[in-house]
Amino acid sequence: MEIKIDNIHLIFSYWIFAWYVLYELTYIKSSPKLALIIGLISNIILLLLLIYYNNNIINIIFFCIIQIFIKIIPLWRLRNNKIYDLKSLLIIFFIYNIWLFINNTNFYLLNKIQLENIKNNINIGQIGY
Repeated sequence: MEIKIDNIHLIFSYWIFAWYVLYELTYIKSSPKLALIIGLISNIILLLLLIYYNNNIINIIFFCIIQIFIKIIPLWRLRNNKIYDLKSLLIIFFIYNIWLFINNTNFYLLNKIQLENIKNNINIGQIGY
């Protein structure tokens, strides 16, 4: 059974990326560096799962390209930033979970769907990352 996560606003990686963009534009002062690091580690694990479950090479390449733009380039641009803002990360993650609740889902369910799609070699698309 194919289940897609079809709304970009439900994926925490894109919340982190939006945080990074707002930080770069100086709309906010709290650094997203810690969130980007944790997100990159999480996505490396997802990449290893994609490889382990013999997912389509196009999906793997697409996944890597997305990570370059939403995690690696932002981290490279923040490389000299010594600030790791755990408090802001926890606040944003809390707000994100409230948003998920409003949208009748939760963090556990989204990750379960993502893992099942990876195991079944289902293309989860760009918003699944």
